[in-house]
Amino acid sequence: MNNNHKLTGSSTNGFDQNTVAIAECLKDYLSVHGRTAQHFQILRFLADETLQRLSEGKQPWFNYLAIREAVTGETEGDASAWFGRHWKTLTGDFRQKCEEGIQKFASDQGLTIYPWIEKRESNGGAGNQALICLVALAIPGSSPQAAKKLPEHDIDYIPAEKLKLSWWARWLFNKDQVAEGWRKWMLVWPNLIGLGIVSLLGVFLLWAMSQSTSPLTASDTTILIYIGLFAWYARHLADRFCRLVDDRIILASDHMVGFKEFGVCLELFKPEGSNADTPKRARMIKYAGTCPICSAQVLLDKGEPDFPRRIVGRCQESPREHVFSFDRATRCGYRLR
Repeated sequence: MNNNHKLTGSSTNGFDQNTVAIAECLKDYLSVHGRTAQHFQILRFLADETLQRLSEGKQPWFNYLAIREAVTGETEGDASAWFGRHWKTLTGDFRQKCEEGIQKFASDQGLTIYPWIEKRESNGGAGNQALICLVALAIPGSSPQAAKKLPEHDIDYIPAEKLKLSWWARWLFNKDQVAEGWRKWMLVWPNLIGLGIVSLLGVFLLWAMSQSTSPLTASDTTILIYIGLFAWYARHLADRFCRLVDDRIILASDHMVGFKEFGVCLELFKPEGSNADTPKRARMIKYAGTCPICSAQVLLDKGEPDFPRRIVGRCQESPREHVFSFDRATRCGYRLR
């Protein structure tokens, strides 16, 4: 994404209430959408320590040594190489995957700015390190007057950070978890071809058995059972395809995602700004929110048995009682239970 113009504060040190707002926003975002990787710990440190420094009337700027010590506990040696690796991640893959989600999270909190990090290079010699701080960036197209009016709702969802797909799904989806062209059709045609082959094979075997005058043997019965199982599975795959076309989004199969991934969806979408003739693309995406009741993470799950053929948000601490609707267009929902 392109960088936005930074908002400048009016205080002596260039920090004002905007900085407090974005630090609190980042802290809230990480409490639900953060993980234990070190680049998340860096952001957590910046959010907490920025609020602490501001409360003490100090400048919320941090050098590499302070950040590394807070994250790893190490106090000796050059921290530049260590931070350089994480800076590359934060300004590369992390920004590409999470910046839109952070913008929406901030917007849902009523802000027109969102938190990001900035490196301020030192003018000194080799012993002086650059300083890292939080900055407020303007949310594209956002203003207090032009804020998008959504129906009253209880929960907001944002795309979660980069997913871990299974080995074969990584072959079909690019680094943005998007499949287009022939890769998208590889998600569809094998299922339909499999259903057709099983159906034809079943019809042929049933016809062959009907021509036989001998009674059914145990072997014949076993073959019929296997045909029934394959037909059921092929029908299941075809139903998933039909549901994806009808609803535009379904929960991804377990074999498409990593072992510890939950709440991942397979979604059909069109890129922003595309015209009506642009073909839809398929992507793997994970939406998450914050439970307004207990502040736990809310992930998407099947609505059955109480809400058939619906994808709902279930609180990870109370998945049966704290249940919310999910609207993929507005990315918000209301309480169902």
